[in-house]
Amino acid sequence: MKPLEGITVVELSTYIAAPSCGRILATQGARVIKVESPAGDVERKFGPTLFCPANDEENPIYDTLNGGKDHLMLDLKKPEDMERFHKLLAKADVFVTNNRLQALKKMRLDYDSLKERYPKLVYAILLGYGEKGPKVNLPGFDAIAMFATGGLIQDMMVDAPGSYPVYLPMGFGDLVCGTALAGAIGTALYGRTQSGKGDYVSISLYGAAMWMFSVMSTGTQFGYKWPRGRYQGGPMGVPYKTKDGRWILPVVNEYERYWRPFCQAVGAEEIMDDPRYCTKQATFDPKNREDCIRYFEDCFSKLNADEVLPKLEAIDIVVSELAHFKDNHTSEQALVNGFMSPITYPNGDQITLAMPPIKMGCVEQPHAEKAHKIGEDNEKLFKEFDL
Repeated sequence: MKPLEGITVVELSTYIAAPSCGRILATQGARVIKVESPAGDVERKFGPTLFCPANDEENPIYDTLNGGKDHLMLDLKKPEDMERFHKLLAKADVFVTNNRLQALKKMRLDYDSLKERYPKLVYAILLGYGEKGPKVNLPGFDAIAMFATGGLIQDMMVDAPGSYPVYLPMGFGDLVCGTALAGAIGTALYGRTQSGKGDYVSISLYGAAMWMFSVMSTGTQFGYKWPRGRYQGGPMGVPYKTKDGRWILPVVNEYERYWRPFCQAVGAEEIMDDPRYCTKQATFDPKNREDCIRYFEDCFSKLNADEVLPKLEAIDIVVSELAHFKDNHTSEQALVNGFMSPITYPNGDQITLAMPPIKMGCVEQPHAEKAHKIGEDNEKLFKEFDL
């Protein structure tokens, strides 16, 4: 038995964050009913932005977030459909939404309007900026509410002449929030078994940014500055280009422990005992740091990636070749662990889709599923829930 079997989730959502939460709950056994307007979730049409198909036969980006759900079409502007929606809520355990607070209040679907009517309901909402403050009513995608307002786009740019902020990230902040919200919903459901009462659960993109970037931001209160230039990183913590044109990124936190083995692995024995470089404290001097990085650049330029990577791995250095997004879909590591799942569409296209990464002993490996059409399950759900 899956841990959420018997739990009914009503999802009133669009885009990525809230749907990803519902997708995770579905893999854990919950019955997830996604409610769409007649126009459907706008994410159904997003695919062409990234050269992906987006139609009833094949819609991989939408399918990643919405497979495994029932799809119910209701026009909540119509009183009869709003009545149907409330009948659904009356039998639900969880309500998940990312509608803005203003819209929810207008429809009387905000928490204060529902908590007395459905006292056992876990009400879960995904917000842009939180419940209070000057930005409370602003719309928010993760690119804006998280990465722009939270500092990542500006401070992750390369500080060099002619540089500019990194291209806006798409979706991964939403997915982080959706994953965290799914966990909080599970906690609220457990709490309900103790108290008999539902609860209010929320997460915001901006609030998540404060948490996600806290390691990088805390030091700014004491003078640490972003963005960083090429020669401002630690000598064993910046990418290096190899002879065959690939990039290798080591990350070493215990500097003195790994200094000598690292030098031996990359052919830098000449500087192993140089007091300008052999201690972390010494490389706090900007000139020492730059000189050391430039020396390592020359070392890596004489080695192929397949030559230096095994040497660094053998001495337990945390290291990787810099990959591309496209590599994820054919990665052996991703496929054998089920992080990517193959799917074959009716038109014959065979691709892989990312899967929720949470593993549980009582849940079999989830697999990629094609999402249903708008309102595909109306007849079944109308009958089952007496709508």
